[in-house]
Amino acid sequence: MAGSKQTPRQKMINMMYLVLTAMLALNVTSEVLNAFKTVDDGIGRSNHSLQVKTAGLFNEFNTQMQVDARKTEPYKLKAEEARKVSIALYDRIEAYKQQVIKEAGGFDKESGQLKDNDNIDIATRLFVEQKHGKELKEDILRTRQQLLAIAPENERKALESAMPLVIEEPTDNLSWEFHKFNHVPTVAAVTLLSKYQNDILASENQIVEYFYKQIDRASIKVDKMTALVSAPSSYIMQGLSYKASIMLTAYSSTENPDVFLGTFTSQVKKNAAGIYEEINSTSEDPPLANARKVDVTDGLGKIQMQGGSVGESRYTGVIRVKDPSGNGYKFYPFEGQYQVAAKSAVVSPTAMNVLYEGLDNPLSVSVPGVAQRDVTATYDGPGTLSKQPDGSYSVKPAGRGNFKVKITAKVDGNNMSMGEMSFRVKRVPDPQPTLDGIYSSGNMSAAKFKVTNGVVPKLTDFVFDKARFDIISYKIVFINADGEQIFTSTSAQYDPKFKTLVEKGRVKKGCTVVFEDIYVRDPAGQRRPLTPIAIAINS
Repeated sequence: MAGSKQTPRQKMINMMYLVLTAMLALNVTSEVLNAFKTVDDGIGRSNHSLQVKTAGLFNEFNTQMQVDARKTEPYKLKAEEARKVSIALYDRIEAYKQQVIKEAGGFDKESGQLKDNDNIDIATRLFVEQKHGKELKEDILRTRQQLLAIAPENERKALESAMPLVIEEPTDNLSWEFHKFNHVPTVAAVTLLSKYQNDILASENQIVEYFYKQIDRASIKVDKMTALVSAPSSYIMQGLSYKASIMLTAYSSTENPDVFLGTFTSQVKKNAAGIYEEINSTSEDPPLANARKVDVTDGLGKIQMQGGSVGESRYTGVIRVKDPSGNGYKFYPFEGQYQVAAKSAVVSPTAMNVLYEGLDNPLSVSVPGVAQRDVTATYDGPGTLSKQPDGSYSVKPAGRGNFKVKITAKVDGNNMSMGEMSFRVKRVPDPQPTLDGIYSSGNMSAAKFKVTNGVVPKLTDFVFDKARFDIISYKIVFINADGEQIFTSTSAQYDPKFKTLVEKGRVKKGCTVVFEDIYVRDPAGQRRPLTPIAIAINS
């Protein structure tokens, strides 16, 4: 693979194919033909591993979309574009494979080998005489360029040198397709096509992984210092104190900054982005009127203000540090605000005012002006309520209905009722049964079906992504030209007999597979039936 940086598995596959092809030229027949089948099986397992790895990357993309959709989406769209290009070539190669297998009489049930595995005329006719080999070469070259074109121009050279999907041009005057397919046994042709499927899957994974890594590279890098105001709460109750910490990010740990509160002078300005500009001065005097110095400990300025009348209060100030060059001082302006509010309680359920039976429903419970350690919540319904180390709560209802969360807080040493909120406890909705968490009812190629493993219940558009449904049992009804077969599974994985049938290629175009009588155990431990899945094998 000229110029490619390949995995050890890919290098092994390529080397074995070259060795076996060379042995064929020496007329070593039955052992070599069996070896080709062994290599093809290994490539099939490698292809499945690559598909699983790439699917995992797309799951990570979905996770990052929940964290920062604006940053992640452009890279996710590029990765999806690469997947579409890859699938198109993979399916075209699969069509060629199925045509070769069909003309070779299919697979022998007992040996698992192609019935006419040493026929050298099929591949010659299809790929050399009928020019399908030339079409395949053009498809591979075009797909390689399409994948590279998705990446930024300045990154293509590095990706190109590592991309395994390449065409090795012959050094003589004969065509590529002649070298690859002329007088090649059917089993060798099938193995070669599987190898190119492996190359496209590896190339797809390379591009998808590249775009996933760009998410972190797109993170904003801090290159300037600015002032930061940190307060436990911007709301306080009447009679209590407002507390906040003033800090300079990226400051030296060997020298505390000086923090001052006061009214800004005309020296303090904002830039076009609305951010206060750094002030350089030869004078140590802060650019403030009525400046007063704040105590600083371990790099943090500590301010404390008494909460008076209800409403908003604002304050301004600067942080002063010595210029590292020794020429004067740098000042970093900041501002802050806080609300003085009447006594009240705040309960913020993660999923509005609905709790779900059998799940750990997180609740954010706080009382303005009161530390989390002094806030207590209770639940008046069946189930449990527990407090987490970070001060949040988790409610796990054991029954449905309308129930309340009540809040008390310790203020000045006394427990006070701060309010309550009503919640509706509902059942977690039914999940959608899928194959491997990806495919639902509809058409599917035999190649895609072959790499599936079982039925996975999947919740769509549900607020809790960790809600778990476990498969209890389901039936598999396999329908082909010979009639109907029924298998029963008591786990998510396919019944072993059906899996063997799939691996032997019995599930092919024209077949129908129905998964029915699907039962799952929901998060509350209750048994539920799900809708069937019907898959029509269309290619």
